[in-house]
Amino acid sequence: MSLSTFPGLIDIHVHLREPGATHKEDFATGTRAAVRGGFTFIIDMPNNPQPTISLERLREKKQLAKEKAVCGLGFHYGTNGLNTDSFKKAAADTSVFGLKLYCNHTTGEMLLEDLTLLEKVFAAWASDKPILVHAEGVELAAAIALARLYDRRLHVCHISQATEVELVRRAKAKKQQITAGVCPHHLWLTEKDREKMGAWAIMKPPLGTEQDREELWVGIADRTIDIVETDHAPHTKKEKAGEVPPYGVPGLETAFSLTLKGLQDRHLPLRLLKELLHTRPKKIFAIPEQKNTFIEVDLEDTWMVDDTHLATKCGWSPFTGWELPGVVKRVVIKGKTVYVG
Repeated sequence: MSLSTFPGLIDIHVHLREPGATHKEDFATGTRAAVRGGFTFIIDMPNNPQPTISLERLREKKQLAKEKAVCGLGFHYGTNGLNTDSFKKAAADTSVFGLKLYCNHTTGEMLLEDLTLLEKVFAAWASDKPILVHAEGVELAAAIALARLYDRRLHVCHISQATEVELVRRAKAKKQQITAGVCPHHLWLTEKDREKMGAWAIMKPPLGTEQDREELWVGIADRTIDIVETDHAPHTKKEKAGEVPPYGVPGLETAFSLTLKGLQDRHLPLRLLKELLHTRPKKIFAIPEQKNTFIEVDLEDTWMVDDTHLATKCGWSPFTGWELPGVVKRVVIKGKTVYVG
């Protein structure tokens, strides 16, 4: 066994479902899943059943997390376009790392389709912390234009289409303050997998074509895409098997290995593993240094994704049955060993 040491991984895009949907996941089980996957700092999204669009709800989340989380945890603030008067205080909160906008349909009641309202949000967020967007196609083009108009830092979440990679590439060529993240499920699965797997491969944005998937890897290679983010979005097996299955898949426990496998298969430099999952997310979101925090991984060992061994409360993965490289052997947070696997 040959162990490699990495700084604790960072995932800036998770849905831990607390409060309001803790039958799917909660701060305890979600952060345990993070640690099992090598993540020592994660950032929770605001689209709970009662969305995090007020300072009161932000305080509630912080208190719940303080009582349960076993790794570092931050939050993104949310908006429905009507809470701009709270932006200044939210942006000043050290537990908040960005403002999340939903410009396309997803889980939750925070959809911003009105361009006038969207512009009002960009104008009001007078912070150096990024605006994160769930925006596809035309909506992404509008978000990029507004970010340029108001000189805001923009992070494009879970990029999934070749056309979107090109939009970000062109914005970067114009020296715009823009970054982009990609999810492992978009790097590995396509619409053909959705046809085979059904509800277990339904998420937002949806899986794309094989050409889309290839362009995502090109985007990683040429630095158009900056980071890997999981969009960890657990739902119960019963919900996924229902007549109207919800969007989303879990991903915290498989992201490191899927990224490693992709880099190996495509003969991309191993240093990208650290850049995609630690260095760049840390820099983009100004995440504080986690002293005496690291993970030990056997890059040559492999493991089988097995539902019965997952820490996430939902207990399943779209990659169940896959044999993956890279086994997390130990996780140390602030000098304390919190996981030995």
